[in-house]
Amino acid sequence: MSNLDNLVAEILQQAQKEANRILAKTKAENLEFTEKENKKIQREVDIIEQKSKEEAISLKERILSNANLKSRDMILQAKEELVDRVLEKALERLKNIDKNSYLEFVENVLKSLKISKNAEIILTRKMKEEFGDEIFGYKVSDDVVESGCSIKDGNLIYNNEFSNLLEFNKEDLEKEILKKIFG
Repeated sequence: MSNLDNLVAEILQQAQKEANRILAKTKAENLEFTEKENKKIQREVDIIEQKSKEEAISLKERILSNANLKSRDMILQAKEELVDRVLEKALERLKNIDKNSYLEFVENVLKSLKISKNAEIILTRKMKEEFGDEIFGYKVSDDVVESGCSIKDGNLIYNNEFSNLLEFNKEDLEKEILKKIFG
């Protein structure tokens, strides 16, 4: 039986060697697989981190851009409100100009227009009471305007009310006002 024991021992020894070889090979393959997977995971983590950084930078830039736009809009709105207040005050002062300044204004309007002698001048209620039925050789209309004057020549009405003149010239006036205030 010793041959049989030797044969069994040899077979077991070979089986043990084969098992050790398979185990070593499996461990090596497992280690290689694990390293490959770890590298793959690390690449994905790096990509995700890079995308996160890029998204964070992009978000920061968008937030700053929006803040700058809002700031610019607030400044523009404040400037517009300031111009509106200045124009409102100017209109109030124009509505209350003295008789001589008003006459000079009406005379300049008449000089700037080519109107017939049949034209009528529409004045403010206060100035209509002040000047009566005729001014500079033209009939004063029964109608009244809020400020400034209007000229009615046939079917044409030349509107020179202060509010309309300010509105018509608002863009130029706005530039001039802002230039004077902010330099």
